[in-house]
Amino acid sequence: MASFIFIYRAGPDPVPAELVTENRADWQRWNTALHEEYGIRTAGGRTVTPSGVTDYDGDVRGASMVEFDSLEAALAVATDAPNLRFGGSVDVLEER
Repeated sequence: MASFIFIYRAGPDPVPAELVTENRADWQRWNTALHEEYGIRTAGGRTVTPSGVTDYDGDVRGASMVEFDSLEAALAVATDAPNLRFGGSVDVLEER
């Protein structure tokens, strides 16, 4: 099995207030399906570049470390990530 990192990026629109509870339940189901007790959630921070430190723009909302037989298998699972429903994306990166 190969190890992959799923990086969850927020979409342009926030989760509507009336769907927040449903979205949290979707993420709990997602974590269970990935065999995670919890995903890595992010909130705030700073960005370091060669020219200095700035406020983090907030597009990365979390990450998962997962194992699959192939990149294709990881991609197939990533297509069901809860953040996609709200215009987000998932970077699927293979660990080397």
